[in-house]
Amino acid sequence: MPRSIYVYLLALFFLIGSILFLSSFFLNSTTSKFEKQNSEIIFEANNISINLDFKESDLRLNLKSSMVNSLKEEKNLYVYQPRINLEGKEISMLFTSNKGKIAYGINTIHLEDNIKISGIANTKKIEGRAGPVEINLDKRKLFSDKINLFIEEYEISFNEITFDEEEMIFKGNPIYLKDKDGLKTNTSLIKLKSNGELIFPNKMNIE
Repeated sequence: MPRSIYVYLLALFFLIGSILFLSSFFLNSTTSKFEKQNSEIIFEANNISINLDFKESDLRLNLKSSMVNSLKEEKNLYVYQPRINLEGKEISMLFTSNKGKIAYGINTIHLEDNIKISGIANTKKIEGRAGPVEINLDKRKLFSDKINLFIEEYEISFNEITFDEEEMIFKGNPIYLKDKDGLKTNTSLIKLKSNGELIFPNKMNIE
């Protein structure tokens, strides 16, 4: 299981007042300020970079944000113009959006508004867009109402990605697939193997 984000982000609160280096957490803050105790905002900081490593997993995550703040009585960090790099053995994916939230009590990241995806996954160049996204770090899954990815000659529209050790699994209800010739089909599951091979079901529905 991944280490709890709570451990890393608890260090963030102490780091706002004094710059520290922790073996499992690195944070760089150029400017920060504490609010009054009675304020809704506990703290606000600019130009944050957080690196996370995951126990028993090759996945690494770097989050950069132009501004971060946190509210009283919440286990959330609110990030603005976040850039998330998800790195693994065969994965280098960048997610950008206008704003988001790190729910460090439950190890999830939520992204909202103008979400773009790019990078390399299992030797394949990928590029696309998504609606609001939730990345569950414990389950190694990404969810969205709609994800559109371009992989080689295919445009794939789906709802979920699972990051397994040897493959990425795309799921949808259904998944819509369009090739370079405009042929449209749908199915429920597609796999992208670590060697770059796209695996489709034997039976697909032609629209």
